Amino acid sequence: MKILLSALVAGLSMAALPTLAAELAPIAPMVPTTSMVPTPPPTPPLAQLPAAAAPAQPKIARGLLLLHEGRVFMAPCRDRSYVNVEDVSEAGAVLAALRDFGLAPGNNLYVELMGVQEGGLLRVSGLNFAHAGARCLGEAENEEDWRALGLQAEWAAAAGAGALRVERVDAPELRTSYDAVKDDQGARSIEAEGVALSFTPGLCRTADGKMLTGWRATLVPAGGGALEGCGWER
Repeated sequence: MKILLSALVAGLSMAALPTLAAELAPIAPMVPTTSMVPTPPPTPPLAQLPAAAAPAQPKIARGLLLLHEGRVFMAPCRDRSYVNVEDVSEAGAVLAALRDFGLAPGNNLYVELMGVQEGGLLRVSGLNFAHAGARCLGEAENEEDWRALGLQAEWAAAAGAGALRVERVDAPELRTSYDAVKDDQGARSIEAEGVALSFTPGLCRTADGKMLTGWRATLVPAGGGALEGCGWER
């Protein structure tokens, strides 16, 4: 009504009223549409954390083992350095066995220990081979992977690269081949024509007391009984 009166007072024609009313109408607030709202950038996926490094696997460490003032050291073969030895095996079984074998101040041993070296520290978790002689042994020949010796040295065997050689005091030498060294829950076995050879984890000492190993070996020739001995990795 006020718009109409104002228009009349101003001398406006009735035809101009709709235009004026439209201009004076309250402007509705603008409601943003979906298209007007900026789309936030997609959230980038969380950066994947680098996978934790796999723990180092024990390897064979060869050298002379020394006991001095209650501490154990190893002098690696062909190396003039020394490393400290820490026994991380259950209940310190490795060093306990080596002390029983003869390790003492002034009485060194040649050993092949399973361990992980970190700088100047060798953490030992197992025994592969030990000999009462305080000198490093030669390298394996003919790609040997495993060796075994009878408890009374009445037989010996060497295996590697698919070839197996067996020597016995009461039989001709046997040379044969095999496909693979089988792993059965920690035990190892080799099956070849005319003979089978197996290795089971466990301390083994030869009858003469000169050798201590971390594997018990069993040789089973065709048509014969099982022959016991000690084994080790090469």
